[in-house]
Amino acid sequence: SIMLIITAVGALCNYLYAYSTTNNSYNNKTLKELVEACDPPKGSGGGKVSVEDMFTGGSGSWNAVQGVTVNHETIQAKYVINCAGGASDRIAKLIGDNSFTIKPRLGDYLLLNRNQGYLTSKTLFPCPDPVLGKGVLVQTTLWGNLILGPTARDTYKPEARDMSDESVQNYILSKCKNLVPHFDAKETIHAFCGARAKNSRGDWIIERSAVDGNFIHAAGIDSPGLAGSPAIAIEIVKLLQDAAGVTQFPLNNKFNPHRAPIITPKRGMKGLKMGPIGKNDSLGTDSLEDEKKMESNIICKCEKTTEAEIVRAVRRSLPIDSSQAIRKRTRAGMGHCQGDMENYNCECRVKAIVARENRVSLEEVGGRPWPATSILPKRWIDDKDKDALKQQMMKE
Repeated sequence: SIMLIITAVGALCNYLYAYSTTNNSYNNKTLKELVEACDPPKGSGGGKVSVEDMFTGGSGSWNAVQGVTVNHETIQAKYVINCAGGASDRIAKLIGDNSFTIKPRLGDYLLLNRNQGYLTSKTLFPCPDPVLGKGVLVQTTLWGNLILGPTARDTYKPEARDMSDESVQNYILSKCKNLVPHFDAKETIHAFCGARAKNSRGDWIIERSAVDGNFIHAAGIDSPGLAGSPAIAIEIVKLLQDAAGVTQFPLNNKFNPHRAPIITPKRGMKGLKMGPIGKNDSLGTDSLEDEKKMESNIICKCEKTTEAEIVRAVRRSLPIDSSQAIRKRTRAGMGHCQGDMENYNCECRVKAIVARENRVSLEEVGGRPWPATSILPKRWIDDKDKDALKQQMMKE
């Protein structure tokens, strides 16, 4: 069997039997449909998904007898694929491979309301920087918001890593103003930051480890890793074939190559109403009447997310234990009010549904952390904060 080590989100190859493990700094419960497709009970992928596990190393050589250890169990795996993102160098070091280090590069974004999305129908790039890459972009999201960013702050450079929040805001706004002069910074609703896995060798590391040929790296995959992931997967299969000494792997008959898209058409508030959270059966045996009520019961006004959408997300294969996991699957709480407690408090309603479906107490359901990676002064910025953003944009 093959073990695939993932933190956050990694690209999955159709041929792989996959375990997903996590470093303690990452929450794998946001892997969404990509990893859900590998879970055999509902995804028919022929693999097994394990979340919230700490990879702690291997015992002896990497083979099916001694295996590798994640927290509480040893997994028998003849081949290990290290695609652990920002933690991939630490995973490599656990087998004595010190051939690279990860040098995270922070990328900050500002997200604006949908009423700004009309300002561009294209992704707008400045002239690329020879060191920092494609630069700060302006583009419209799939959902119609205008998004500004990212920055490129190398964490090993104190002057970049330790920039004040205001300085980061000013940098993004000033760069984007050169591309779209007339966007309204007062329409900012959210800010977030991610880390690209830059590495000490300067390019993607897709190879068999020199320490053990059965340990394969897909490490240091920064931009454009998402676009490149299908080609990376094909290359990984070739490396696996080299390690196994074969030219073709037998087909996995359990794998279902056809994925039904998870799409819920939105038609405004037609047929929807804001009602109480029902007492529906978490085993999926709701009556027809209950299902109709859930389909029309609006939970998030901004995104028109219904109780039925949230219930379906909870009942899919991966465990859901937080409002954030639902937020990333259904967009509940991602609208212009960002789950404002004074505007229907949709996050509280989402948590109530998750608690009901999992038959746990409300206190056991996680919420959205703050400040997390935001560069905004508060989770729900007021008019004063918005005016400050506007003033920053107006600076020459």
